[in-house]
Amino acid sequence: MAGPRVEVDGALLEGGGQILRVSTALSCLLGLPLRVQKIRAGRSTPGLRPQHLSGLEMIRDLCDGQLEGAEIGSTEILFTPEKIRGGTHTADTKTAGCPCPVSSSLLPHQNSV
Repeated sequence: MAGPRVEVDGALLEGGGQILRVSTALSCLLGLPLRVQKIRAGRSTPGLRPQHLSGLEMIRDLCDGQLEGAEIGSTEILFTPEKIRGGTHTADTKTAGCPCPVSSSLLPHQNSV
């Protein structure tokens, strides 16, 4: 899957993780490469937190995608999706972080696989 890379400003709206989750899920569904910058710029601790990273890794695995720049504290990622595939996927945030953001990253995919 290829197409023009979609550019997303992660500081949009409340500047939290929701724009990252939704844009990455849509990127996977539509097969469009994605760049998200200024991730969680509106938060006191900007960048990826463990639960955001786990969600990104789950989406990457779901579509055999490529994920660059994804590490704790990163404020920019590049994501290139491939073909969506089924299977069993497991996520561990390794923190007491809420599992809801991780699962909400994947909800748009449930009807697609």
